[in-house]
This record gives sequence, C-alpha cells and structure tokens, in this order.
Amino acid sequence: MTHEQPVALRCPARSYLRWLLVQLAVLASFAMNHGASAQGSSATKVSVRSAAALLTASPGDRLPIAVELDIAPDWHVWTSEAQSRALPAGMTAFDGAIFTAIEVKASPATAAMVSVADIQWPAPHAVKGDLGEGPQTFGVYEGKVIAFVPVIISQSASGTVEFTLSIEFQACSSTCLGPTTVEQKLKVEVVSGGRITAGAGETPLFAGFDSTVFGRIKEAAAMGSGGVRGTSKPIKVPLFGWDFELDPESGMFFPVMLLLAFVGGIILNFTPCVLPVIPLKIIGLANAGAGSRVRIFMLGVAMSVGVVGFWLALGILLSSAKGFEQSNQLFQYPAFTIGVGIFIALMAIGMAGFFSVGLPQWVYAIEPKHESIGGSVIFGVMTAVLSTPCTAPLMGAAAGWAVTTKNPSTIIAVFFTIGLGMGVPYLVLSAFPQMARKLPRGGPASDVLKQVMGLLLLAAAMYFIGAGINGLREEPLKIHWWLIGVTGAAAGLWMVVRTLQIAKMASTKVLFVTTGLFITAISVAIPPVLTFERLTWHKYTPAALVDAQKAGKVAVLDFTAEWCINCKTYEKTILESDEVSVVLNEPGVVLLKIDITGKNEAGAAKLAELNYVTIPLLVVYAPNGTEVFKSEAYTRQQVIDAVRKAQGK
Repeated sequence: MTHEQPVALRCPARSYLRWLLVQLAVLASFAMNHGASAQGSSATKVSVRSAAALLTASPGDRLPIAVELDIAPDWHVWTSEAQSRALPAGMTAFDGAIFTAIEVKASPATAAMVSVADIQWPAPHAVKGDLGEGPQTFGVYEGKVIAFVPVIISQSASGTVEFTLSIEFQACSSTCLGPTTVEQKLKVEVVSGGRITAGAGETPLFAGFDSTVFGRIKEAAAMGSGGVRGTSKPIKVPLFGWDFELDPESGMFFPVMLLLAFVGGIILNFTPCVLPVIPLKIIGLANAGAGSRVRIFMLGVAMSVGVVGFWLALGILLSSAKGFEQSNQLFQYPAFTIGVGIFIALMAIGMAGFFSVGLPQWVYAIEPKHESIGGSVIFGVMTAVLSTPCTAPLMGAAAGWAVTTKNPSTIIAVFFTIGLGMGVPYLVLSAFPQMARKLPRGGPASDVLKQVMGLLLLAAAMYFIGAGINGLREEPLKIHWWLIGVTGAAAGLWMVVRTLQIAKMASTKVLFVTTGLFITAISVAIPPVLTFERLTWHKYTPAALVDAQKAGKVAVLDFTAEWCINCKTYEKTILESDEVSVVLNEPGVVLLKIDITGKNEAGAAKLAELNYVTIPLLVVYAPNGTEVFKSEAYTRQQVIDAVRKAQGK
C-alpha cells in the first residue's frame, strides 16, 4: 500500500530557496503566537471529518471513504502532490509546499484493498501570491472540500475491518502555519449479504463520488502487507432458475460476456417489444421478391446496419454522456415515448391503407410496400429503438456489467455486440428469403395481411402514446389499454372475416381463421388483465425501504415502467399468479414499486446501486437489509423461495 509523500521531504534544489522561505514564515508565525504550539498548528484552521459509505458491507463490496476538510475563511491548504502536477491552465504549483496527503491502512491486512493512488481529490481553487518569483496563481483547496478514497472489501473478509486514516496538510493565508497530521479511525462490519449505508448526516458527503475509479483498479492487486491477493466479486447471470456465475478474473470472462451480449441481442427479437416487427420485415422482403437475391440481401444488410448503428450509438452515449446511465433512459422522457408512438401510428396508417390521407414521403420510404435501402436503415433503427424498453435474458447481465465498469471501450464493445446479435436474424432472413417469397405479393390476400399488420402496429402506437401520457401524470390512465384491446381484436376479426371471404383452400382457411381468433382472444384479454391489480404496491422511497426493515418486514422491490412490456408480462404472469400473489400479500411482506416511467431520481439511483441499467428487475430484501434475491429473468418458484428465505423459513 502506497501513499503520497509530502514534496518537502524530497524538494529539488531549484525550489529549495522557496521552501526555506515558507518554513521561515512558519517559524515567524510561531514566534508571533508566543510559541504556543496549538495556536501555530494548521489544525486550528482546518477541521477534519471522515466517514465510510457503508456501515455494513458484504465480501467483495466497493465503497468510498470520504475525508472532509472544513477550512476556515481566508485560509487554504495546498493540493495533493499528484494534483499539483495536473493543475488547470493558468494555475501553478508551489513545489516547496507541504502538499495535502492521505494515508489509509486497513486491519486486518487481508480484509480490504485501499487504493490511495486513486484518491478522488476535490477541484482546486485559485489564489494569487508572490513567493519570490513574482505574482503567480496557485492551485489550493479552500472552504469545505471532500476527498474520496476507494476501498474494495476482499471476498475473504469477515467481521470488523478497521481503517486508520492519517491526513496531513498545511494551512496558509498571509502566513503559513505548521503542518499537521490528523489521525482518525473508521470501522466497517463485513457480513455476508449485508449492506447498510452511512447515516443520514453523512450520506451527503458521498454525492460527488465518481465510481469510475473502480473500473481502473485491478481487483487482483496485492492487498495489504500480507500479500494476499483479492478476488473480484463473481457476476451472477439470472436465467429463469438456471442461474450461473462468472469469474471476472478468468481469462475467458470478457469473451463470455460478449457471447452473452450477442445471444441476448438475438433473443431481443423475440421479446414482446420487437416480435411484432419481424412480420413487417418479412412482408417487405416478400414485396422485394421480384428483385435479385443480391438486392434482397442488401436490404437485410441495410436493416442490420440500422440496428447495430443504434446500439453502437447507445453504447457511446452510456460511456461518455454525463447523466445517461440506462439503456432505456430515452423512454423516461414522455415526449420521446409519445413521439415513438406517433411515428409508429403514421407507419400503421400508411401500411394498412384504410385512410386516403397524404403522409410525409419518409413514411412511405420505410413502410413495407416501398422497400428501399434508406428505408431499411431507418426501419432497423426503429426496431432497435422499440427493443430498448425490453430486456432479454443474458443481455441485461452483460449490459449491466459493462456500464458499471465505467470503461468506455468495454461499454461500446458490449453494446455493439448486442446490436450484432439483434441484427443477425435479419441478415439470415434476407440471405434465405424463401419464407418471404411464400407470402402473397399482390391481390386481396396481400392487402388483408397488410391491413391486419397495420392494425396491430396501430395498437402498438397506442401503447407508446398512452405510456408517454402516463409519464406526465401522477396517477396513470387505464383507458389506452381498452383502445389497444379493441384495435387488436379488430385486427383478428378482420383476418377471420376476410379469410372466409377470399380463401379457397380449406387448409388456408383453418390456418388464418385460427390465427385471427387467437389474436382476438389475446386482445380481448389484455384490458381486464392489465387494468386489474391483485397486489397492493407502495411507492418506493429510500425511507419506505428503511421503514419496512425497521418494522421487521421483507421488502420486495419491483422495477417497472408503463412503457416496459416485459415488466407488464412478468407482473401479470408471475407476480400476480395465484401461488405467488398469496405469498406477496402476506402481512410480513411490503411491496415497493419503483416506476421509472418518467424521471425518477430515487429509482434511478437505486437501480445504479444494484449495478443494473435495464428493467425489469426484482429484488427481495430480508428485514435486516440483506439482499436475498435479485433477478431480471425469474420464475414463480424463485420468487416464493426468495420470500421464504428472507423470512427465515
């Protein structure tokens, strides 16, 4: 473990005179204060406070230690040595000064790794002075400033980890006081599955901490004087009960994460968000069937470029744009969600052909009756946009891990790979267009297929418009579910009626009548199912979670949104199922819903704390705050078992 030595101990010859002047000023100040060491100490002008972000941590946890310096008005302390070498333009460092330094030791040696070399120092202030080389602007710390020391608890840690902090600084104004070293101690309890944050009075200390630092620290670095090497926390990948863990220190870890991202991207095409779009592409390829096979393949390539391009852009945003931390964050802006709905509605109208209205030319460029290269790229982008409200199994774990590393190249690589996986099916479909060629390319049958798909697309448009409107309201509306149900039922019944009118073969009638009745049945069931609540949910706040734990109750957190179709599917088919709802409605269980339909800062912060960037997500906490269960792809039995485990049964 290393720490920064004050530059005064190894001052270069050229700055020795300046250093001597400062020390003479210190001696002079001592004399003026009648030799009273307390009055001549920098501690009289700077108060020090320190705190750990976690009072109770789990093995493998990462946390900062905050060191706050409260500097008296008109006084300052020098920056750290490392910061003095990288001051903003216009500032210079006085390398004869006693630089601020922090040394932290952990006990026992194998319990935690303290990376003093990666301390996050506060921004410097500028002060003007003349120390013998004319007026200059020096970088210093003034007022109340906070430094953060990153700490990683080892996987083998247990019991109490005690940290000893030594903070060295020198306070200066018109004169400099004697340098001071303040020693403080902190304790963190390490309990398997435990996590209790700092008290309310200390929580604001950590608001400015940048967790990017953990992505730069090698978790296999030597820990303490014992030379024991730490192991990074395994990454758990949930998969409907077939959950597995990956070791970040394995040489195959990154390739496996890319594989998960690729497979997750493929699965995205079969989520409720994207599945309705695939038939549209098939119809488009059928309309292009008269062209050459090369042209059909190029249309597939163009759509894949649109898909991959969107995910690549999303990765760049997540890796570089401040405040952009979730892959579906665009849908947290109601205007965007409503805009997507209107976009889809225009496509639906142009596709179905029910209305003789003039639409913008770009609409016709991307609807399947007018398949083009440019239109296919835009269609690919739209398909990728529609996929972001959903999370596919495997993909969520890869995306969440990538974003929490804060490593731009890792984030971009993973999101690019998700896009590749999502775009592959369209390449395959265009490379082998035999299925598309079997669809009718003209006549009444083709018109019926387009009209039915247009109506279903219109139902999807109503979904997004309704979700966007609900993002502007305190209490969500339910009427859009009835409009969706009516529109979907109309599409199914239209398929039945027109099939009976125009189909000649019995097998064709059976196939399409059955499909139409299925669409109708699903559509009729949607409104009552989606508007009826079998569970009593409470709005999540950090205080609500604390209150539940103080009351000795199990807390179940459900991350959801009005625009998240996957979330609705999990809620209605799993959480509200007969066997699960009985358990969740028990008196000792508190249900907290984290709805991020609009901007929900508390919900976004909790999602980030859990190292996730996608929803749906279900988390179960025991009354003592232990995280018992966390998954994006769960089964009914897993939820029941998690609640029973949290109850100690």
